[in-house]
Amino acid sequence: MTDPVQRLAREVARNLGDGPGAVRRERQRAAVARLTRAPRPRAHAGWWLVPLAAAVLLAMFLARPATVSAPLTVTVAQQAVMVGAWLAAPEREALVLDFPDDSRAELAARAGARLTRAEPTRVELALERGALTLHVVAVPGRDWAVTAGPFTVALTDADVTATWSSETGVLSVEVHRGGVDVTDATGTTQVRAGQRLELRDPSAASDVLARRESLPPATDPSPAPTPVAAEPAANHSVTPQPPITRAAAPSRSTTRAAESSTWLTLAEAGDCTAALAGAARLGLSQLHRTLAAGDLDLLAHCARVTGDAARAREALLALRRRFPTDSRARTAAFLLGRIALDLDHDPPRAADWFNRYLSEAPDGALAADARRRLDELDTRR
Repeated sequence: MTDPVQRLAREVARNLGDGPGAVRRERQRAAVARLTRAPRPRAHAGWWLVPLAAAVLLAMFLARPATVSAPLTVTVAQQAVMVGAWLAAPEREALVLDFPDDSRAELAARAGARLTRAEPTRVELALERGALTLHVVAVPGRDWAVTAGPFTVALTDADVTATWSSETGVLSVEVHRGGVDVTDATGTTQVRAGQRLELRDPSAASDVLARRESLPPATDPSPAPTPVAAEPAANHSVTPQPPITRAAAPSRSTTRAAESSTWLTLAEAGDCTAALAGAARLGLSQLHRTLAAGDLDLLAHCARVTGDAARAREALLALRRRFPTDSRARTAAFLLGRIALDLDHDPPRAADWFNRYLSEAPDGALAADARRRLDELDTRR
């Protein structure tokens, strides 16, 4: 039996004969070439691309982030802080403000400030009392400023501690890295790394003097007693004797108590440099054995503010050793991590202290900050 496909092929060949002639084959080739050739673009074919591109560019322009007016996100313990908010550090613990560019502002214990501006081009803090330490990372087009009374501290890329006392009108500026410009009514002073500047507001000093002069003199409302002459006893003669007065010499314990009170007063007023010097005169080893937990914490704070890592570490270790159940002992672990990282530049030791703080206070006020710092240390490795 013949295959049907073969029969079909023979029938087609018989009908076609010898196929088309040379002229017809040439026409067929030309037709195939014309149909398979890529179409030539026409000049007016893409006219609609121009308005489409313009529409896309307009949409991108309108949807761009508002970099000028949009405020920065500032957080304290992962909670957003609004512009104008009053910030007050606890009595024995620092308050840390985090900014999106890894910059930080740390209010020392009992310090107070207000966030007055937080924009991509400028950040401003008004320091009302105590010490404020700034770690500012340079961002193109962004300026930072701290105002305290009539003074303004301007910076863009620096680590600086500003301490302000509204009672005495004294501003102390200590630069740890970079440089700052301090401006008042008399002009601008540049302060560079390793330098310390102290300025006094003359109006504040005159106000204190005026208040003192306005106080009425101390008076005793009771009338002075009338002296009564004593009658001499019979057969006895009385020879009046002048009164004997003796100035009591201050005891050693009294002097030491006065000096101890002095350094505490200076520390609470924010003059950490003078306070630390006064404490050193008393003997830091003795103070580590005798001070209360709160005063040890204050001594450590003054050492940290002045950049004295060794003295700050010794005070915090004494606090943890003598008062292990006090909440400040747990906070001391975090602060020891900060000292190791910021002052000693020892990341492994810093990580050990941050981990120890998290093991002792996993839900503490500084737990989020400790975890963030540990993540930063991991990325550096």
